[in-house]
Amino acid sequence: MRRFSVLAAVAAALGLLVPTEAESFTYGRLVAGQVKGALVYGSGGSWCSVDNGSTDYQINQAGSRAVISFTELTYFDGATYYALNGQTILTFSSMTGGSVHFKQRPDLPDPVHNPTFANFAQTYSATTDQFIVSFNILFSACTLPVYAVYDAP
Repeated sequence: MRRFSVLAAVAAALGLLVPTEAESFTYGRLVAGQVKGALVYGSGGSWCSVDNGSTDYQINQAGSRAVISFTELTYFDGATYYALNGQTILTFSSMTGGSVHFKQRPDLPDPVHNPTFANFAQTYSATTDQFIVSFNILFSACTLPVYAVYDAP
């Protein structure tokens, strides 16, 4: 009986560590990872893409703002190409969506400079010790899926 009690206590303690481990290397900290490439065709000859590449990610303690960087992110609205590389700010209006702000390009039309995002999810895998972030950037003529994996430092 005593052995069962000890095992139960150890299992409970380890179970508590998993979420703490994810928070310890994500919330409030800058982590590095890799973005998975994607190319999507939209309406009217438009397309958007994100290339495989390195990325940095940081979300604040409140979970209301995050910063993510892209090596190469491009949006073509059918008439104009927009290079949206660099640091990007996500401002949450709900747990799964909000607005995207491409910092390095204030000269762009507002729908390109500040599109919305949806379907935001972040998960932690204790097995691989990886943090996964995914969401969709909703440009006016194209929806770009973003999928990035970050390893614990």
